[in-house]
Amino acid sequence: MDIAIDLILVVTAGLISGIAAKKLNQPLIFGYIIAGIVIGPYTGGITISDVDQIAGLAEIGAALLLFSLGLEFSMKSIASIKDVTVGGGSVQVCMTLFIGYALARSVAGWASVPSMWFAVSVVSSSTSVIMKTMASRGQLGTLSSRVMLGMSIVQDIMVLPLMVLLLGLFGTELSLLGVIAPVLKVIGFMAVMVYAGSRAIPLALKYVAGWESRELYILTVTALGLGIGYLTYAFGLSFAFGAFMAGLVLSESDYGKRTLSDISSLRDVFSLLFFVSIGMLLDPGILRSHFLPTMLLMLSTTLSRGMVLSAVTYFFGYRNVIPLASFLTMTPISEIAFIVLQTALTAGAMERTEYSIALNTVVLSMIFGPVVSGLVNPLYSKIRKSCISSNVRKLNLPQDALKGHVVLAGGGSLARYLGVMLGSFSIPYVIIEPSHSDFLKGKEQGLSLILGDPSQDVVLQAAETGMAKLVVITALGSMGTLETIRSIRRQNREVEFLAWAAEREDVSILRNHGVRHIVEPDFEASIEMARQTLTYFSMPATSVHREIASMRRAMYGPLFGQFPEYEAMNGLQSSTNMISLEWVFVHSGNFAAGKKLADSRIRETLGVSVAAVQRNGELFTNPGGDFVLLVGDYIGVVGTPEQNRLLVDFFKKPERKST
Repeated sequence: MDIAIDLILVVTAGLISGIAAKKLNQPLIFGYIIAGIVIGPYTGGITISDVDQIAGLAEIGAALLLFSLGLEFSMKSIASIKDVTVGGGSVQVCMTLFIGYALARSVAGWASVPSMWFAVSVVSSSTSVIMKTMASRGQLGTLSSRVMLGMSIVQDIMVLPLMVLLLGLFGTELSLLGVIAPVLKVIGFMAVMVYAGSRAIPLALKYVAGWESRELYILTVTALGLGIGYLTYAFGLSFAFGAFMAGLVLSESDYGKRTLSDISSLRDVFSLLFFVSIGMLLDPGILRSHFLPTMLLMLSTTLSRGMVLSAVTYFFGYRNVIPLASFLTMTPISEIAFIVLQTALTAGAMERTEYSIALNTVVLSMIFGPVVSGLVNPLYSKIRKSCISSNVRKLNLPQDALKGHVVLAGGGSLARYLGVMLGSFSIPYVIIEPSHSDFLKGKEQGLSLILGDPSQDVVLQAAETGMAKLVVITALGSMGTLETIRSIRRQNREVEFLAWAAEREDVSILRNHGVRHIVEPDFEASIEMARQTLTYFSMPATSVHREIASMRRAMYGPLFGQFPEYEAMNGLQSSTNMISLEWVFVHSGNFAAGKKLADSRIRETLGVSVAAVQRNGELFTNPGGDFVLLVGDYIGVVGTPEQNRLLVDFFKKPERKST
């Protein structure tokens, strides 16, 4: 029962600390690591009885984290940023090696050998901590997150040959093959996974998915991720790296999104064990007796590496928030440092005290990282506010001052679609586009654009927001939307807002901030799916229209109240969806062939109206009752889907009589 009691203790401590972290507006992993320190073997009181067993389960958590990270990524997303991830990551590793060595020598006062091992241990950022931090802040999937996670993965890969190189340098044997063998293993494994894994894994999942058993599917996915991870471990590579590659390969298949959704709960439970086990490694006694050198070593190492990462991303052409995010968010030292430091201790390259100080440095960086990452948005906002107006790029804005126009704040494809439509109606508009790549796409379409952050005053002034009639917020994320609303209110207190709610809970938040016009994508999709489902079951059209109109009135009440014609048009549009134009061919032997329209009794029999007739390429619109229908004519009629179905049956080709 010891392991069961330990698990209960870990989960309970993680829950309590997670709630505390949430109250302090910090990522959950901050609380998890603190929980590990509290129940760890060095603090006394309630303590885990078997740290090694929990650490073993924690490795599964790390593997599942990296597996889900691979599912979030894709080969295409990595290929598009390979310059900064591979090239920039390599440059950063080389520079950090020298910085880490110099800091260990000067700050900690260590000899050359332990300083070299320390330098190798700190070159890489923690992929797991970065992923969880960005996920908790709703930033996973952004360009900055892809750049940072891609660079951290490259860093981890480069640590392996560096560690082997150090073992060879200070051991009895050193060979070129021994140094490049880990690199060759990585390349070989990646080649096998891309070529064979991308074919075999989707086939296996397709076979299991055919049984329609969610339980079997989750078990299969977990076995694949962990099994491939173990194969890489047996092959002499990282367990977590193999799981990441499995997820990366699977992300390109049709089952990537379903897999990510199904394993998310399992991943979160095991990741709790992983981060709690990290906290258990911190030795408060060593920290207390060597507090100043440990803190100085942690701060100088992480911040100097952050400065290098920031400079590298900027040098490779990544601007806006990415250099700042790289500087602060990539602070945590990678968990692979534990392997490097343990290897150094076992090889006799480090003394026990040096090992403990280095270990505490790594753990403290993982606590420090999630906290300082929360400074990215506030600091970036201050930096943006300090920019002068000449830095704001404008494109295709009218020569005269904008007035009574629409401001599309937030950019993206949605803003570009709206811009095209507003332009077709000659309604003046301007798009505030925060993304440079999307700005270039809008430029190709000839749209009116301003490159900048829609929450910044200087950008809003360039968009003449004070004279705008309507602001349409197209940005994702409630926090960014609210910040934009507050900034625009300072410019124009009378302007109306139209925003979309990514989640149902965002509707009440937006309304509390004075937004009366709200579009909820999930609601719109459910309305259309309900209409088609009810139509499929032959529900009366009037009942379907009435129910949908009631739901729309409840959702868009303010819009109906301000614009009564909108409700009428909504009803007309619903009716239009139930009417369609159908073309039928007049075959030889058909009852209507050779008869006048009035004599064919199409309207009286089927309830449809003949709108046009096409004969030999010539179109006759609104034919009268005297119009004679001939074989070979195409008749265009307007009716409901059911009426049109009866019409098609009526005009189908007559069957030949057998002789």
